Amino acid sequence: MSSVSFDPIAHLYDATRGYPDAAALQIAQAIEQAAHATAQTAFLEVGIGTGRIAFPLASLGHTYTGIDISHKMLAELEKKLRMDAWLEDERPWGSLPDENTALVPSVQRFVNEAKQSSLRLVRSDMTQLPFRDAAFDAAVAVHVFHLVSDWQLAVREVLRVLRPGGMLLHCWDKNTKGDLQLIGNQWSTFLQEAGGNTRRPGATSTQEVYNWLRAQGFQSEVLAPLFWKIDVTPRRAIENFTRRYMSGTWSIPDNIFSVASERLWQWANTYYGAQIDTPRTQDRCFIISTVKV
Repeated sequence: MSSVSFDPIAHLYDATRGYPDAAALQIAQAIEQAAHATAQTAFLEVGIGTGRIAFPLASLGHTYTGIDISHKMLAELEKKLRMDAWLEDERPWGSLPDENTALVPSVQRFVNEAKQSSLRLVRSDMTQLPFRDAAFDAAVAVHVFHLVSDWQLAVREVLRVLRPGGMLLHCWDKNTKGDLQLIGNQWSTFLQEAGGNTRRPGATSTQEVYNWLRAQGFQSEVLAPLFWKIDVTPRRAIENFTRRYMSGTWSIPDNIFSVASERLWQWANTYYGAQIDTPRTQDRCFIISTVKV
């Protein structure tokens, strides 16, 4: 497999990257609208993880499929589904016509009749999707292509399983206003000075993905961002780096990581002082770009 697995932090993923309930619903509704989705729309999400996108979106009454290479992330999503009265459908792989039986991934199927929703969880790498051509109407990809070394192949696979007229929704979120952004900037500086870097194995930026898609004849349209606010203490933001919660820290050698971590704490104690445990408001935004196939 050529993708980064989030098994090491699956139990912490929602605490460090989850959305507030209101923002999660807002995002789900925005994706639904961008995809021009109806009750018949077949969704695929690559890198479904713990379901921070899938759970609220599928709950709006959709047929939803998600793939991920991390069995621990999928297990976290399974817990959410069972707690919300979703029932498991134990049909084996190959029971649906879009399932490629030349591959035999692990699969779990859940339905919620009250919500008229279904969710199929498949453990698979996105560079070899186990589905037949033209199987889906809309594909959702949120913060994933930077995690895949052969990300161009992953995008090709997503395009392959989309029906003519289907849509790729390439999405990401980021901090906007707030001095907590300084923490990430300082971490990058200290890491580089110690001889390390924050590079991931895949795409270096969303612009790189756009440029590649354009070269293949596809145009991307970036929609108006969605905004919300969260309160975070500087200490918690720092620990995202110094406890290796961020995927960009996992491959850093221990000696370099220790130096950068120590320098980050020294800087933070000087900069924030007694306010290091005082929550600060951070503006966040979610951005959707659409690519018509």
